[in-house]
Amino acid sequence: MLRQENLAANFCGLLATQGYKEKANEWRILGQEQDGSLLTSWIFEFLDETDKRETCVGHFHATKKQLRVLWTLPGCVEIIQASINSSITLLSYVVKTAQRYEAFIVEVRSSEGGTSTPLSAEPSARQIMTQFLWRVESATRTCWQDKLLVLTHEDSIKQYSCTVKQSSMTTQTGSAEGSAWHLDTSILTHETLARNFSWAQWDAECQALYYIHLKPKAVSLSLLDEGEQIGEQTAPTLSPTLSAFQFNEKQPTETVLNIPLNLPKLPTKSNEEPPSYDDDVVPLRVHDSSLNLIILADSSGMFFVCHYYLYQPMQPQHAQESSRQQQDVHFAYSVSLLHHGCVVHCVMPGVPWQKARLLRPTFALQGSHHLLVSSAFFVHLLDVGLQHEPTCHIVCPAVNSRSPDVTHLVPLRKWGALAYDVATLDLVSLNVPKSHLIETFRSDNSLDNRISIIHYFLIHSTDMDVLAELLSSILERPLSLDTVALLKEALIAGSYAAAVRGLPEDAKPLLRLLPLTTALATRPIQARVADINVGISHESLHNTSMMLLSPQQRLSPYRTDIWTRLWELLNESAKQEQPRFTAEQVTEKLIFSLACYQPEALSPCTTPMTPDTGSGGFGDYSSGSAFPFSNEVLPFIEQEGCTASKQEHVISVYLRELSVHLVKHSSKPHSGFRWLKETFFERSQAPAHVHAVASQFVSAQLELSRALCSLVCRAAGLDARLETLRGFQLIDQMPSNQQHSLFLILERYCLAVETMAFPLPEGFSSFFTYLGYRALDYDMFLQYVENHVFELQVDVMKSIVYDIEDSPLGTERKLSLLSALPKQRAQRLLKCWPHPDSLMIRGREHAANILSGQHQEPPQRRGSGNVSQSRMQARSDLTAETLSPLNSFLDLLTAKASLNELDYNLLIETTLSSMELLTVND
Repeated sequence: MLRQENLAANFCGLLATQGYKEKANEWRILGQEQDGSLLTSWIFEFLDETDKRETCVGHFHATKKQLRVLWTLPGCVEIIQASINSSITLLSYVVKTAQRYEAFIVEVRSSEGGTSTPLSAEPSARQIMTQFLWRVESATRTCWQDKLLVLTHEDSIKQYSCTVKQSSMTTQTGSAEGSAWHLDTSILTHETLARNFSWAQWDAECQALYYIHLKPKAVSLSLLDEGEQIGEQTAPTLSPTLSAFQFNEKQPTETVLNIPLNLPKLPTKSNEEPPSYDDDVVPLRVHDSSLNLIILADSSGMFFVCHYYLYQPMQPQHAQESSRQQQDVHFAYSVSLLHHGCVVHCVMPGVPWQKARLLRPTFALQGSHHLLVSSAFFVHLLDVGLQHEPTCHIVCPAVNSRSPDVTHLVPLRKWGALAYDVATLDLVSLNVPKSHLIETFRSDNSLDNRISIIHYFLIHSTDMDVLAELLSSILERPLSLDTVALLKEALIAGSYAAAVRGLPEDAKPLLRLLPLTTALATRPIQARVADINVGISHESLHNTSMMLLSPQQRLSPYRTDIWTRLWELLNESAKQEQPRFTAEQVTEKLIFSLACYQPEALSPCTTPMTPDTGSGGFGDYSSGSAFPFSNEVLPFIEQEGCTASKQEHVISVYLRELSVHLVKHSSKPHSGFRWLKETFFERSQAPAHVHAVASQFVSAQLELSRALCSLVCRAAGLDARLETLRGFQLIDQMPSNQQHSLFLILERYCLAVETMAFPLPEGFSSFFTYLGYRALDYDMFLQYVENHVFELQVDVMKSIVYDIEDSPLGTERKLSLLSALPKQRAQRLLKCWPHPDSLMIRGREHAANILSGQHQEPPQRRGSGNVSQSRMQARSDLTAETLSPLNSFLDLLTAKASLNELDYNLLIETTLSSMELLTVND
């Protein structure tokens, strides 16, 4: 929200370029039209005549940078609002004198100027506003007609027909400018569109008028109505209803919207003194200060009803007396998201009254996804766009560059993200800087808020570069309970953002089934901003499609406008009962499948990778063309030492479950004639793209997992791009404190990846296990192994076994680790461990298998001549009597198995090692 410039200073400069030498003061914005142009007023002070004053009304065109003086009134007149027609020929304005309003209309095209005509018999104490309908000019050679709305608070909404004719005393053509045109006041007629409304707002973009009026509630049809049973005649109950007039170009006005409202205080008409008014002109609103409501609508179909208010909760009598001195109130606002069929409530309790009474929050659309709610001490970004369901709202303090004296900012349509301060006319940018959100992320302790900021940058801002900066802030406190949750959000949001890119348009309906965020839309959001607690919750709306006219009920059924798009969105939201895919659907099955997972028993063909379709490479899991972190360097060698990697297994399970979920919820059952109709007219191509969407998402998962691993290592001070060593050698040359800090961070990363059922990068398991072996003491390391946190692959076990000394304690540790391995993997490692205990274990197991009758593969015959000779020479001290039990044992084994199944070398080595161990012990 950076200050840009001042509107009044710009207007004075434009007047000076046109030759005006008078001093212009007391600038005021009077309204904004459909093309974004502004109507403004000011007072001229003449330098040569100090007592002379003139009040001027001008029209500023932002694109052309032109300010045209339309009308001048003698003296100082308080003009609060004005409007001009599309041809800039007729001007209506409202004058406020002694809290009484009076509306005028004047023709401003003539060079001599027309005469202002009052639109009411006498000034009114009720607020009056005027607005021209903008439409294609239907001019003839002699006359044209415009429509003017005159809105009188709690009285009526009138539509005037204004006819401009060509004077009969001139022969100029209708297209020529001059003094030939005048407003025919004799045929200035009007019709009443509505009566007794409490609030109204003009939508210049849609050419629609929203207003609130009292409407009788629907009669109850319940058979249990007691009043109806005894025959009592009760007066109908009135409820406030929000309606909308849609003004069409060549068709009558139609009412397209009727929404029942639940307002804290029902608007009632009284004959007491008139209420106070704020005179809001951008957007044009007619209301008193007791009802603060504004409507925002977008041509895409988004429709927001924003209402803010102050209240004080009911308290006991003794509590009221003690709290009178505090004067703290609750500030709250609610935003009805009609296109989503829900309401977002926000409550900020304990706001000091001196601060709360000046609060006038600004509601403005921020891009196509967020609704900005801004005030002097807070900024809220509500994620309410059409891309997904409303969730991940951001709460942060106000930008430091905004002055606390700025109490009310008014957004300007078609001016980008600019707004003006009502008091000073300073232009202020409503954009929330990226640095402000990052600073909020660093200083805030709310988990929900930090998750929302990660979601904003990865999903909506698509700013992947800021992820490294956010991760450095997260990993400053690796032991925090929020670290894993934030890493999980980075994984799921980044995967969704990467999967969206490159998908065809027909596949976009499937995106509402993909995992989006770890935040729950039904869970209230709690945060603390500027020493004030903030709570945001959601509430569902029911039967929202009944509040709007269907396209078939419109005067023009085939016309496309905001209301037809809103109708389509309401019907889509009513049918969107399909849940998004969750990681729990995969993790539960991975628990059972990984329990019996044996890499040695699998081969790559049992968990095949999805073949490439040839159109974008959806099946290529190693290609990250759609992902900016595809070239990240990892601190280990990405290669597994087993025949089938766990990564392939996790990918295959996730891909299968996600594909089944997409097929299940993207296809709808059909039967009978309904099947014939929907198949022909409403056939969706989304199910045909299930394979592409699922493959793209799984590919993005793998790339996100790799990128996040590299970024968390970099945040821990290990930048693999600057290191020449990789894997175990890199860990060995690291100091112990760096090993410990890196282990703590990678432990959180591993937990986040596995709980989300994401694949880990190849080689990570061995790297992480060896890092834990170096960073932890042995007893703690063994606990991690026994709880299946560390995976003892062959490569890491070889390094650990080689590193442990062959002392009695070291031998015991080696055997305890080998006992935790699967049988085949332990046998492979025992062959690589040249130790008597290894020989005895292998020999005893071989003999036990022979004696139990288990089939044995033929042992590999080694050149045993030289080996046996050297062995006999080395152990010549052993007598024949000592080796006699071996001969008897070999005879027994020969009787149980064939000679091809016996491994004589292994048995002899085992016996000699055992005899040597006995000799040493004696």
